[in-house]
Amino acid sequence: MSNTKLEKLNYIDAIRGLAILMVIIHHSAQQGIIKTPHVLSVFFSLGTRGVQLFFIASAFTLFRSYQYRNAMELSPLKNFYIRRFFRIAPIYYLGILYYVIRILFNLPYWLGNQPYVSKSNIMSNVFFVYGFNPYWINSLVPGGWSIAVEMLFYAIFPFLFVKIKSINSAFIFLNITLLFKLIFQEYFTYFPFISEGYLWREFLFYYFPCQLPIFALGIILFFLIEDSKNIKLVSPKVLFLFLILLPLQVGSTFDFLYFNHIVFGILFVIFGVVLSKGKLSFISNPVLRYIGKISFSMYIIHFVVISWLAKFHLIDFCKHYLLNFTLRFLLILSVSVIISTLTYHYIETPFQKLGKKIISKREAN
Repeated sequence: MSNTKLEKLNYIDAIRGLAILMVIIHHSAQQGIIKTPHVLSVFFSLGTRGVQLFFIASAFTLFRSYQYRNAMELSPLKNFYIRRFFRIAPIYYLGILYYVIRILFNLPYWLGNQPYVSKSNIMSNVFFVYGFNPYWINSLVPGGWSIAVEMLFYAIFPFLFVKIKSINSAFIFLNITLLFKLIFQEYFTYFPFISEGYLWREFLFYYFPCQLPIFALGIILFFLIEDSKNIKLVSPKVLFLFLILLPLQVGSTFDFLYFNHIVFGILFVIFGVVLSKGKLSFISNPVLRYIGKISFSMYIIHFVVISWLAKFHLIDFCKHYLLNFTLRFLLILSVSVIISTLTYHYIETPFQKLGKKIISKREAN
């Protein structure tokens, strides 16, 4: 396998840039006292699907890089976990530290889904196991639920890489994830573990089984781009089962909002294939690619930016809802980019280099 296999793909950075813009649009629209028309509000809320776009990009890049490193490195499995830890933990730990400090100084902080944040909750965030608890999955660090899901995917990724060797097996895995999601969804809907209905409903969307089909779609994207000639190898029976399972994802107690992340996932796969072929080249521009490069920092930082802008009443600027939203979004985006540029260069990059240094020493011994 040639080294060109691991060349950086500009359109993946552009996809990440688009994903974080979608997320910030969604959270910007939630702020302020100027009422937004319902249709526009619903449109802005679709920005939350940027998280699923992140998941698809993650699964794609992990399969692509691990394929190369599995052939080139002596200990690809251990190296994989080292890389992932030094990629995710430093910025996320910074987020934990920031919100713990706010708690210690009795400052307003992200309550998530519970009235207070316990020491056990904090430790569960440190060890990335908070995703199993409906009270903890989206508390302490805003948006932390997606990090919990991502880390669980890392835990099973090496197993999936060994088992999924073709686009047909990727579709089989997608069907398995849809089937398990459907079973868990129906069972847990009628037999909840907690009494708070809204909180349990949120958990059933945030938790790993509900999001795993999105990662499966990211794996399919990998085979569509890297091994597109083998698309004909997908079994008609596998495709037929997929077409049956897909509409069944809408349960009697789950509205379309809790299903459309899979629909959007499918659309994102199509978008990724089109982008990989050089179409829509205007999207893969230097500005969006740069935002994509610092997108993980921005994901954590933009919540902090929003909270401080709100504190200093820099959320509403005029009575015209669209202009007001535009000014708010541009301010949140600009400040987030500035701070995230610093965290990327002084936290993310140095720790990733440390991870690479540890791997180099391991490979040399």
